Amino acid sequence: MKIIYIVVILSAVVSCNSTEKDSAFESPQQSELDKTSLVHCYRYANENDTVILKLIHVGKSITGGLVYKLKEKDKNEGTIQGFMRDSLLIADYTFISEGIQSIRQSVFKLEDNGFMEGYGDIIEHNGRVQFKSIDSLSFNTSMILTVIPCR
Repeated sequence: MKIIYIVVILSAVVSCNSTEKDSAFESPQQSELDKTSLVHCYRYANENDTVILKLIHVGKSITGGLVYKLKEKDKNEGTIQGFMRDSLLIADYTFISEGIQSIRQSVFKLEDNGFMEGYGDIIEHNGRVQFKSIDSLSFNTSMILTVIPCR
């Protein structure tokens, strides 16, 4: 677990020194934000649920954090490591829930109004949960993670 935190910290340091910009994350909402930043934050929130996604760009690689606080579910908090493929963020989400560390594939689709999480049939492979087919995912349009200022 310490390795994951070290990777995230190193990624943040490297991203502060990088001048490369990833245009895949430009959206109309980001016109208000510093487009030269390699750190972007997104959130979905209603009266019962919150999802927070923080992305750190390091070259073509994306690291960051992902937190789920959903009503009547255990809080999940962890790190992501992935990349963009067209408008899809494809990442491994490493998290701890109920004291157990797990890894599952997460896919988010970037559209003008923010990120939508993908859902579909899953399989377990080498202790990691992943989608059977990324190309056949459905995306949750009722839970859109919109751009927020990073803290």
